[in-house]
Amino acid sequence: MITPRCHLITFKNESGFSMVEVLMAMAIFAIGFLGVSTLVIATTKNNTTSNIMTQASMLAREKVEHLKALPLTDLEDACSDDIEPEVLHKIYKRDCEVTTLSSTMKSIEVRVRWKRRGQNRSVVLETTTRGYGK
Repeated sequence: MITPRCHLITFKNESGFSMVEVLMAMAIFAIGFLGVSTLVIATTKNNTTSNIMTQASMLAREKVEHLKALPLTDLEDACSDDIEPEVLHKIYKRDCEVTTLSSTMKSIEVRVRWKRRGQNRSVVLETTTRGYGK
């Protein structure tokens, strides 16, 4: 009769990861992820600021184009209607000022103001006109 022999199988070259290696890989990944998330947050803030600035510029340009299309005699009346600044989109205030340069030319200044992060911001567009879109 043959007696079974118990053989212990041992591996001398294990190919798994130790706990320390896994923790180090997770730490490196976390540091990289924090860097990327910081970049995403900064990009989002810059995009929001740019969007607000673009809207303010467009509101100012819209008013300038409207005023330039009027005859010279109506410009001051159109801006005097804006003694109290217009409130647009709940955050912008727009007002204008007309200055007479000569009998045939006037200067128009349109200001759009808003408050962001506790600071007052504004966009100012200034142009000259001879009336009727000229």
